[in-house]
Amino acid sequence: PVAAVSLGVGGNESKRIGGDFEARLLRLIGERYQTVCVDRGAGGEEARRVTAAVEASRASDRVQFWEGSFAGFASVIAQSDVYVGYDSAGQHAAAAAGVRSFTIFRGAVSKAFRNRWAPMGRGESTVLGDRAEDTPEDCIHMLQLALDRKRLG
Repeated sequence: PVAAVSLGVGGNESKRIGGDFEARLLRLIGERYQTVCVDRGAGGEEARRVTAAVEASRASDRVQFWEGSFAGFASVIAQSDVYVGYDSAGQHAAAAAGVRSFTIFRGAVSKAFRNRWAPMGRGESTVLGDRAEDTPEDCIHMLQLALDRKRLG
């Protein structure tokens, strides 16, 4: 089983969940998927942040980094069993390719904005963290339940 992950936010930090959320997210995915392909993003600070999260996750033995074009990463997503990431182009690639996806949708100015940019396509798509009251723990727990339900069902 392969998971594709993008923690890039295109410079919009309001899309991120801070603290150790990203490391915990990667640990959870690494516990459930044999290979986790993580996009390092545009480089610079984003690549450093993603690399640090992988190292802190204790799942680095399962991680392969993607450093290249978005088109190439979209191909990785299309060949994966699941996609997980912040609101970005990756969620749309997953939906179009029919890949199950989980999008962490923070920082939307309104529900209408989130609905407008929600992924559409053949792939089952679940949005996490879009309610103001959703804590990082809620997001991890919702993802854990959904992944376990898929694995068992």
